[in-house]
Amino acid sequence: MPSISRRELLAGCAAGLTAGLAGCADPDAVMYVEPVSAATDIATKATTAPDSRDAETAALVAETVAGGTNRTSRNDRGNPPYQPDRPVRYNGTVYDLDWNATGRQQQRTEHLLSLTIHDADSDYAPEVSFDELPAVDQERLTILPRVIGDIQEANETAGLPEPFERQVWYPPAEREASALVPEPAYDTIEVNGYPVTVTVEPVTVQLPVFAYTATERASSLAAFGRELRSAHRFPLTGLSDAEHEFFRMVIEEGSFYKGGFDDVEDGVFEGVADQFVREPALFTPYESEAEWLTRYDGTDYWVTIDFVRMSEYADRIQAVEEL
Repeated sequence: MPSISRRELLAGCAAGLTAGLAGCADPDAVMYVEPVSAATDIATKATTAPDSRDAETAALVAETVAGGTNRTSRNDRGNPPYQPDRPVRYNGTVYDLDWNATGRQQQRTEHLLSLTIHDADSDYAPEVSFDELPAVDQERLTILPRVIGDIQEANETAGLPEPFERQVWYPPAEREASALVPEPAYDTIEVNGYPVTVTVEPVTVQLPVFAYTATERASSLAAFGRELRSAHRFPLTGLSDAEHEFFRMVIEEGSFYKGGFDDVEDGVFEGVADQFVREPALFTPYESEAEWLTRYDGTDYWVTIDFVRMSEYADRIQAVEEL
């Protein structure tokens, strides 16, 4: 599979962005099959780790493993800042992470960036372009060029000026690097040829504090993979000839999109899906989606099925009692 997520892929299908993929057109269900021959392959699928570009979450995991840490919610929605849906791998070891609300709150100052997009022919004179802003500012306003691009594409420039607001948090080091907070160094910036005026207002927020702890689950990925293989792998047997042919096709292609557009005989996908929903799933990241470890024709496979529009199957998904 490509590196994009399954949910992004489905969204792309719905939007017609990945129409080149066979059967990618508003599917009723999607199946992904990936060989996991080695124990480490199994463990990699069954664990997660922070994105290498997410230094904040990487630090949270490192501190949690080292003895526990506290973190605030990242915004005023009050959610824990990191909620992995499976064990976490760190330095080759597998950990279960737990988090709990402490009942305490922490105050911090965020900034409300109020920007107004003006017509390209207006009298406003930009002092700097968007691309010349510090990276910390560009990251927080990544959506702004897209907003202007949408205005251009829809030919809605007659509706300008257009207000645009974004409340953001700058850690102290990034605040020092910013050209926008705490006071903007520029009154007007240029974005895609349009002048955008900027005002900034500090906003005090109260954020809940969460306590994170870690428990070692396995000393290595290989050990964790062997544990899962022993406890949760099931043999995919009892298939009809048509179901065998179908599953081999999905193995070869890596994925299958079920719908009125596919050329699979009626009932064949359902027959294979029945075999999976009878077994407890290792992970259920969404109500309609589940992941299993199965063995077929001498090889282990990691199988993910999203019953997008097949609630009669989604309702039968059950998770393992203990991973």
